[in-house]
Amino acid sequence: MEMGDESEKGLLFCPWKLIRLYPHSHVGKQNQEYVAGFFKAMLFEGRAWDFYCLLDPGENGRHPLLLVPSAQFEEFLDEINLHLTVQFSIPRGQACEEFYLTFGDGNTPRPRFLGHADSDEALEALKSRTHRLPIDDLTGLSTTTLQSYKDKMDRVYNSCKSKKNKKDPEVARRKRIERQKSYGRMIKRTQRYLGLRNPISSNFDSDSSMEGWHVNMLVPFGTKESTRFICVDVEAWETGAHDVTEVGLAVLDTQHIVDVPPGTDGQNWFPLIRTYHFRIREHINKVNRRYVHGCPHLFNFGNSEFVHSKDISSRIGAIIGDNESDDQRPIIMVGHDIRQDLNYLQRVGFNIWSVPHFLDEIDTKSMFQRLQNSSNGRGLATVCDELGMPGQNFHNAGNDATYTLRAMITMAVKQTVKSPERQKNGAGESE
Repeated sequence: MEMGDESEKGLLFCPWKLIRLYPHSHVGKQNQEYVAGFFKAMLFEGRAWDFYCLLDPGENGRHPLLLVPSAQFEEFLDEINLHLTVQFSIPRGQACEEFYLTFGDGNTPRPRFLGHADSDEALEALKSRTHRLPIDDLTGLSTTTLQSYKDKMDRVYNSCKSKKNKKDPEVARRKRIERQKSYGRMIKRTQRYLGLRNPISSNFDSDSSMEGWHVNMLVPFGTKESTRFICVDVEAWETGAHDVTEVGLAVLDTQHIVDVPPGTDGQNWFPLIRTYHFRIREHINKVNRRYVHGCPHLFNFGNSEFVHSKDISSRIGAIIGDNESDDQRPIIMVGHDIRQDLNYLQRVGFNIWSVPHFLDEIDTKSMFQRLQNSSNGRGLATVCDELGMPGQNFHNAGNDATYTLRAMITMAVKQTVKSPERQKNGAGESE
């Protein structure tokens, strides 16, 4: 089975988190600490687990749900029982259902194969690949079926919560910290792709090459192979989200910036961005007005291109580069709440996860949350305004793609200039 393949119908699954929590949930307190330690030590002792994955269908932004076949957990319990001469088993009654899950009813998504893991390190490597899985297409489900599926996934996610840690403010605080750290790592990756940070990380994450650097100098670090940032924004009809009305793509080729100093807030790189704005002919009269003020006719960065819905996927592929493209350099997809836009791309027939040179995704919404140390995301117009680069005619897909890519550049450059190491060395923007 290949990564991304759907599981066979009727296969029984158990959430991985539920397995991790088993000693704390189903073992008496007297032996809990010992059994938990033994459980942890034995999880990968001489065995490999088959991991599958389901993406969260809701808007909660929860981590993908990791699953393993229930039969593998049964085998694991049998081995534990042999070593400890006890009789652990999957609980009976309603709790039993949590360990034997099936998916796919009513054409709802089935778990996709992620890979085999025989160690914690191998599992972490698998987790880092979940963004490559295809986004489940839920557009064909009826309202009732979709809500039923979301409710089921909510129950599964809730079953994986430790009762011990429920409503624990310290646990919530740690989660917020980890989330902010992940956003910080995203900013650092962006800086490395742009040549603003040493591609070889170190404990101190600084380099003598940064001493004396300012924004009117060339970037201090090159890359082994150039990459392309491709920012996507998709506009959909407000009364029927299945109808995509506009697609915007903004491209920054890092080959073009190595000989151009970024300038204040990276503004010297803005003219190097190439933007495309596609309007779907079949939906040309559908303009959003109820929730946002759509302006598909006000593209600020060139001429709009009118395409039929059957042709939009090939036009996107020609820019991003598909399997047949001559340009197979790595691409980094960028967006403001990127997952939503990638989902819309799949709806119009372009699956980014089938592109072999898709390397990474960058979310400017998350980047800005890190800069503000905030748990709340902000809209693109607000982000641009607070970064000192206000725009106009937002909610035009081409404009939004351009402003999003500019925001990414600005945040990466600002953080490079304001980093503690740079302040300590007394280097920053030149006058």
